[in-house]
Amino acid sequence: MATTVDIRATGIKEALRELNSIDKRLRRQITKDYQAIVAPVVTDAKQHTPDKAPLSGWDRNWTPQGSSQSVLPFQGNTTGKAPRKPTKREMNYPSGRRQYGEWAKWDAGIKAYISGKRPTTFGGYTRNLAAFGVRWQGRAAVLFDTSGQSRTQQGARMVAALNSKFGTPSRVMWRAYERSDSQVQYELRKLVNKVMQAVGREI
Repeated sequence: MATTVDIRATGIKEALRELNSIDKRLRRQITKDYQAIVAPVVTDAKQHTPDKAPLSGWDRNWTPQGSSQSVLPFQGNTTGKAPRKPTKREMNYPSGRRQYGEWAKWDAGIKAYISGKRPTTFGGYTRNLAAFGVRWQGRAAVLFDTSGQSRTQQGARMVAALNSKFGTPSRVMWRAYERSDSQVQYELRKLVNKVMQAVGREI
């Protein structure tokens, strides 16, 4: 699960896939260019992400009933070079699973991404629509950034505490994007034009 800011552009996913097949070097440069464009959003979001558990109890383990994956403890934003993600074969061994744990901690950070994946629909919900985005990966990230209502009194108290200390949802991601919205959109239009021209398409 992740909390994201997505930017869509019609036809860009097909163009990105085509570019990857005809000029991989330029495709890699497009990723670098995009990361530079949204660097202010990523930096802003990181600056407004708690380094420690934002509420009492969030530093303890918590796995929701019926789930096999824990939501807490809260791990603030992560930085630094990505550890190597183990292969499927390595995951059969304890060392590989430990390596995956280190990679998963790093992957929970706030990062920009470009997706050329084709949209897929399942159960009436379509995924992979966005071509460009900034993602804060992790269940605790979703809990912190988007919690706005609850069916239980305990949950309602948690939401009220989050609202009091950090504001209403989205507490990090969307606000960070809004503060750089105009410049990001301007630079992104130029980047999309660059991609389309590279594959000989009209926007």
